Amino acid sequence: MERMEKMERESMKGDTVARSAGRYSKAEKEERLRLGIFQGDGSVFQYEAMARIFSENNLFDTALPFVYGSASRMVSAAKNLGLNDLNPLVQSRIQEVKGKRLQVLSWSGDEEKGEEDAYLLMKRMVEDLRGGHLRAVVSLPVSEENIRLRHPEFKNQAMTVAQIFPGNPFRMLLCGSSLRLSFLTTVRREDSEAYLSPQRVQQRIMDLYRTIKSDFSVTTPRIAVLGMNKDLFADRLTLPDTENLKPVITGLFEDGLPVFGPFPANAFFKSLEMKAFDAVLCMYKEQMELCLPYYPKEDICYYTAALPVVHVEPVFAGLNQEEAYRSLFRAVCTAIDIDASRLSYRRLTENPLGYSRHAGGKKNVKDEDPEALFGKEEEKGTSCRGNVPAGRHAPDKNVPGKDEVEPR
Repeated sequence: MERMEKMERESMKGDTVARSAGRYSKAEKEERLRLGIFQGDGSVFQYEAMARIFSENNLFDTALPFVYGSASRMVSAAKNLGLNDLNPLVQSRIQEVKGKRLQVLSWSGDEEKGEEDAYLLMKRMVEDLRGGHLRAVVSLPVSEENIRLRHPEFKNQAMTVAQIFPGNPFRMLLCGSSLRLSFLTTVRREDSEAYLSPQRVQQRIMDLYRTIKSDFSVTTPRIAVLGMNKDLFADRLTLPDTENLKPVITGLFEDGLPVFGPFPANAFFKSLEMKAFDAVLCMYKEQMELCLPYYPKEDICYYTAALPVVHVEPVFAGLNQEEAYRSLFRAVCTAIDIDASRLSYRRLTENPLGYSRHAGGKKNVKDEDPEALFGKEEEKGTSCRGNVPAGRHAPDKNVPGKDEVEPR
């Protein structure tokens, strides 16, 4: 139980840090979600998928999207699809919010000549994240090799977003309608077995438990843990699984966490046992990728967890136009749902012992001294002990009345 209490304290601490950073204030809770969408490589294929998303007016009832890209390319892609009603508004700054229209923040280069730099456009979106102007972003895929030719410091989109929040170790999750997987390292790492220490595995399980609970509204997440065997297609466990993983899983289960395993990776996905769990912790990234043949690519996306903001990346590789549209739609819905889950979780946990005197729109009094509150109510002629006039006390049920005889 000590581990459970520690997890709750760390979770509350994280919420306090997020609130102190200026995010999720009362004004932000009441307004629509400001959602940033990065164009990726900016291909016609990607713009046509975005045009289909923004042609649906239902999105604007929930979120206010800001596209970091080209307004002219967006209009051209919409016309190719016969969507002539799409009329984006070009903005210079994200602070200038006007109505329920798609708003585009273009790059500073010559758009007509195509002299855009995807990396600089991505950095502009990241700066808006840093300034608190966005709560969630969806990044379309980019060619990482091409960006590194001009910007060698670039690694990937997730790390670019995570760098603006130092001290927040991010975690990559593969998400779908009923799919949430995370991993610790890769098979290619030479010291992978030493890296997968019992302490690190236990900490990652607890981090994953908190993430699923707060970001996906699962009250008591059931977590499956895969084995450490580097032979991904072996249907058996190894000695490190028995000596290192099993004691960790057993200890957490005895402390109240529904953690199960370890399971052989290939046999686990083949049997589709993962449908019985809310999340799966893989030891290696290659284990996580074993599940891809069993799920449509358009139904999955990558989520960068454990950050104060929401960052989601759709999967476009090998997809046609219809599948790319569904993949982007899944990513946008995932970002909106995670943001809503976080707000709901914070409302439930930010003041769990608050006391409310009134209801129905009247002023709420929380965390007030009970004795002072009782004294105020007695001055008004009421008592929180019942409908007893002020200055009198309710009879004690344990004291016999006048007509009762106390037994000997």
